[in-house]
Amino acid sequence: MVDRFCGDHAWVGDAADRLQRCATCGIVASSPPPRFDYEAAYFTGGAGGGYDFDAQFAIDSDAARFIPELAALERYAGTGSLLDVGCATGTYLAHAQARGWQVSGVESAEFARQEAARRTNATVVARCEDLPAGQTFDVVTLHHVLEHVHAPVDFLRDSVVPRVGRWLLVEVPNFDSLAARVYGRRWRDLRPEQHVYHYTRDQLAAVIEKAGLRVRQAYSVWQPLWSLRATVELVDQLLGLMIGVDRRWRNTPALAPADSSRSQARYARRTGLRRAAAEGTRIACRPVVRVLESRGLGERLVVVAQARRADE
Repeated sequence: MVDRFCGDHAWVGDAADRLQRCATCGIVASSPPPRFDYEAAYFTGGAGGGYDFDAQFAIDSDAARFIPELAALERYAGTGSLLDVGCATGTYLAHAQARGWQVSGVESAEFARQEAARRTNATVVARCEDLPAGQTFDVVTLHHVLEHVHAPVDFLRDSVVPRVGRWLLVEVPNFDSLAARVYGRRWRDLRPEQHVYHYTRDQLAAVIEKAGLRVRQAYSVWQPLWSLRATVELVDQLLGLMIGVDRRWRNTPALAPADSSRSQARYARRTGLRRAAAEGTRIACRPVVRVLESRGLGERLVVVAQARRADE
């Protein structure tokens, strides 16, 4: 496995644990590199760690993620043209379209590509190269795509960057998150059967810079939906932080491949006292969450980058 992070990687670590770190640049990779096929079952909550985009959990979670993000983009980009690379079944496109964006998508999985096009009546193609030659977009987004890519610098530089008219936004799981540190191989976003690389904030920013863009923001974000369970998880993680636990490289028991359908099946919108209790704990915990996000310990990494001028 070779990419242009630092030239030829010099891998260290226990391959039996499915993780190895490059001794030169520090990037962490799954070993062996996964080859995962995103078939229809993946997008309907089926076997292999599928995610049912039509489940109530997905609808609420995606709205909590995407609406604030689009509002933030609009503060400095307005509402123009938007390309979502790895758009899955088109949820982000639908939210952007409803806010006035002119949307297009890229999705390699045929089932999801057809569903995204049906939902939005937008152009959704299999590869960036299938878009009209020279076409650029005010904003290009990638949500949980880059961790699946075997040659991310090449992919960004050759396929994505030529489509960036003004801004690029990339979101990936945060390997440096508090949850990753405390839970180690039990961290729900590790997924070595799907994820090729596991990024920290500085590494993700470096990859994007190497691809030819100028990074403007790099920050972490907590989980989008708050619940009483999220409160318990936060307390558990804070206890781990206080005692100095960092299990990312320890021999902790591994989970089976992540199955999002199980957490979705347990989800129900809170009402009455449970809703009030969840909202109360969210407000009480928000100052702590903001501190953790500011220190790069949130569950998701977001990097916003800008296209370079021709004279740079």
